[in-house]
Amino acid sequence: MAPAGTEGASFGSGAAPSSSKNDTLAEVGKTSKEYLDPLMPIAIPNQGEDSRPVPKQVQCLENNTDLFKMFEADMNRFDEKAAKKAYHKMATFVHPEKLGREPTDADRARFTKLKQAYTVITDEQLRAVYRQTCFGIAGSGGCPPQGHEAGMAKALELARELRKMGEERAIVLHKAAEVGWSDVQKDQDGRNVRGDGRKIAHKFNMFADISSEEDNDAELEKERRGLTVEQILERSPKYADKFLERAKPLLCDPKISRAAAGGAFTMHDDPQLLALLQESSKSVQRTLRRCRTAIKQMNWAMTSLLQHKESPWRGLEVKGSLAEHGTVKLLELIKSGMAFGKFSEVHEEEFAKLVDNIHRLYMDIFERRGQELLKSGIKVELDVIYLLPESGGRLPDEARVILQDLNSRADLNGKAGKIVAWDYALQRYTVEIEKQEKKKEAEDAPANPEMFGLGDVEDEDEEEDGDKNQLELAIPKKLMVLPKNVAVDLNPPKNRLEALVRDWNAWRKRPRSVSASQDAEAVAAALGPPLESMANFLQEAAQAVRTGSQTGRDGAELIADECRQALKDARVLAAKLLGEEPVEPPKPPPLNEPAPALVPFQGSQVSQALKEAAEIAQAGIELNKEKKKRSKSRKRRRKRSSSSSSSGKKKRKK
Repeated sequence: MAPAGTEGASFGSGAAPSSSKNDTLAEVGKTSKEYLDPLMPIAIPNQGEDSRPVPKQVQCLENNTDLFKMFEADMNRFDEKAAKKAYHKMATFVHPEKLGREPTDADRARFTKLKQAYTVITDEQLRAVYRQTCFGIAGSGGCPPQGHEAGMAKALELARELRKMGEERAIVLHKAAEVGWSDVQKDQDGRNVRGDGRKIAHKFNMFADISSEEDNDAELEKERRGLTVEQILERSPKYADKFLERAKPLLCDPKISRAAAGGAFTMHDDPQLLALLQESSKSVQRTLRRCRTAIKQMNWAMTSLLQHKESPWRGLEVKGSLAEHGTVKLLELIKSGMAFGKFSEVHEEEFAKLVDNIHRLYMDIFERRGQELLKSGIKVELDVIYLLPESGGRLPDEARVILQDLNSRADLNGKAGKIVAWDYALQRYTVEIEKQEKKKEAEDAPANPEMFGLGDVEDEDEEEDGDKNQLELAIPKKLMVLPKNVAVDLNPPKNRLEALVRDWNAWRKRPRSVSASQDAEAVAAALGPPLESMANFLQEAAQAVRTGSQTGRDGAELIADECRQALKDARVLAAKLLGEEPVEPPKPPPLNEPAPALVPFQGSQVSQALKEAAEIAQAGIELNKEKKKRSKSRKRRRKRSSSSSSSGKKKRKK
């Protein structure tokens, strides 16, 4: 029997509501309330003669329009941002607080149906069930399409079953539906602060623990699309840092490891993994999901750079695959354990394997990342010292400069460019001037400009635009200038140094894994001071370059020696930490053309073979000369003999 005040409303069948004047906001087992449960079937009551016209933008809530058309989303490539945008657009027409009047029962019902539709389309499992029921499945094992109402009923039924799986989720939903909910937030000192206010049911991600995925594969795929090998190689350090940051909460948990001296940690021989799952399964699940996203990014970069000779992931492909496979498998097991409210030895065994794989991968990436930063500390010296005054040579190619003191082309003063060549004969730089992008201002033009008398104004604007285009076309792409007409732009090396300082400080503050056989205090005492000294050297160099970029050439001359000394100390210390001999940087590019270098033959075998080849060639030349001489002498003898015989015959005739 239907509850009081709900007579004539239909629920599971999706039939149209009765036109009785006694119809009220319908809800299964409940009477009309201010906030309705979005998972219960709902019917919009008929207000009779007092009913207001339904806005065109929300008529889709009543005419059986499917969810994908309602939220303007692609069925095959669902975009959550597009659905969210459409939801907020429709909510402006049905939200009780945005109507500007006292909401009726029909207004509240429409808002509840909108929340209901948004809950179904944003959840992965509910969306799949709705799509299969509404549009059907082709093939021998499929099902015929049953329409929008049947799909909504099936999806809401699954949603209610998922809600019943966990008592805690049901309590949260009931509280949110009845009295709202407040977020308990904490400040930096760990003290509770006031929440954002009440939240109602549709604002919760109710099925995140069982149904939805936290990592957005569509966003990852969108980010990867169109990246070249060089761009992937450039982003690889960021992927490594993200993994180290997201694996830290799991490995540093007190039930998995214990804290050691210097911010390090030591893994327990027998970690309490089962107790960790039983006490805080949701936090473990959340951490593993974050790790899974980072590991997926790393494995994709590993696969893309598999044949690249400078790949930073070489040798880590197997460990990364094991970590990703173990994370996905354990998340499925945790999902089933949370549904049944019990974890067994199978969960503990798989968790132990995954922790071991993540720990091994963490140690390898931590060490490689440190080595990469040390090598960057050596290379960054070459990016800075040649740009400082009194470097003993010219500026290198690809250096960014600012044009200055050009008398013939004063309009080019202050423009930026990069050096592409140096003419030894003319002693001039060839500078490629950077193109400045135009900022297009979107202005709404009047529908009828002639009515406002704007024709003449538009003509004047066109003439001004034509003059500007002529001036812009007059700017050359390349220009040859004297060294005094270029000023070095120290902002690019300043940015590289600051990024290196930031990455180095973040790396050395991360926890280091120390085995139980090692003395953590001795390791901290041995590595702590050198790592801190390296940070100080890089910080001094970055501060000096920052001062030079802000004060111009005079300031750069003052900080040049200080910056060179700081970078030299950083290079020597980095080489020492890497176990290498420090190598002095090469000389800067010369101002005058160097003489061609003579490369002597190295090795007695090469010189002996060349000497023998030269002797054989000389002997062959001499033989050819002798043959030519012999052939000439023979020809002469034949001529003489023929001439003597002819003269004898003539005498006999006489």
